[in-house]
Amino acid sequence: MVSPNTDILRALREDNSHLKEENLKIKIELTRLRQGLRSLMVLQNSLDKITPQTEPMQLIDRILTVALQAVNSQDGSLMLLDEETKELVFVHVLGAAQNRLKGYRLPRGEGIAGWVVANKTAKLVPDVKAEPQFSPLVDQHTGFQTTSLICVPLSEGKRTLGALEVVNTVSGEPFNQEDLDIMLLVARLSAIAIIKAEGISPAKS
Repeated sequence: MVSPNTDILRALREDNSHLKEENLKIKIELTRLRQGLRSLMVLQNSLDKITPQTEPMQLIDRILTVALQAVNSQDGSLMLLDEETKELVFVHVLGAAQNRLKGYRLPRGEGIAGWVVANKTAKLVPDVKAEPQFSPLVDQHTGFQTTSLICVPLSEGKRTLGALEVVNTVSGEPFNQEDLDIMLLVARLSAIAIIKAEGISPAKS
């Protein structure tokens, strides 16, 4: 017969184990948030150094690198809108699909990125298998396997510049609302940075 004291000790051990797991999750999340804030500060501080003479590709690389660092990802892309064809052009790509995806054109309105640009609305997709708007075109073109993504529009006033997309976290966990909030800030700073590099005041765009 098991004594009551034994049951109490077992319950205490289980509670302690659960608390340790929760504390670990909280520490991981705090680390991610701190990294996100540091990355945003880097981008914010870079704005004052941007001039019409700034090299566009260096600026775009900085923006995309900051975005990936902010949400613990290694794969992402910055797409700019071709105003004539309305296609999204992958002007800069980091990660496994870099070589095959750079320069690729996404047809007008195609997939989540197309929807995001058309609606000027960000999209968080924890599981692409459960998302009807997800298009397999890019994965088929690159051989990459997308599981989770965040896509945010790059816009300033009435002008739509394109979209910023991050794909899959390093940990394999799906992106969450906190990641989306960070990406919205990255996108806002990115749009200002791109327009400033063009020598256009955001207030006049």
